[in-house]
Amino acid sequence: MMSSIKDKYAIVGVGYTPQGRVPGRTSLSFHLEASANAIRDAGLRKNDIDGFICYRHFPAASNEYDLTPTLVAQHLGIAPAFMSQDAN
Repeated sequence: MMSSIKDKYAIVGVGYTPQGRVPGRTSLSFHLEASANAIRDAGLRKNDIDGFICYRHFPAASNEYDLTPTLVAQHLGIAPAFMSQDAN
């Protein structure tokens, strides 16, 4: 039987970054900045995080690595028990 997350709690933060083509920036740098801003917005420390969900998958630019939740988490220095990549 699968456990349900119904009636559980989540602390959510929002992180914004510049939008569009910004010289000298990579997809990963945008994700890292937004994630760091969201962590700060939620009032959390990195070791408080037990779940991490990235927005939908975007194909990597020709000079970049494929952007996955695992890659972002590694660069953030977090090791969440749950990771996903989702779109609404």
